[in-house]
Amino acid sequence: MPLIPSSYDYRHARVMMRVRVAIGIWLLLLGAILCGYGRWWGLLMVAPAALHFYFAYRLRGSVPS
Repeated sequence: MPLIPSSYDYRHARVMMRVRVAIGIWLLLLGAILCGYGRWWGLLMVAPAALHFYFAYRLRGSVPS
């Protein structure tokens, strides 16, 4: 089973935190747009967005201050 976040994420934590937050925001925005057009399967975008936010939170501890 691969480690999530991966070792690459921990080596480049500052960049990957920003990337994961940006992906999470994009998924939430995409889900909202889809729901706005009546495509209720857009709610399925919330779970992957939450995972990206959670992984970004886990990377927070490895960023040097």
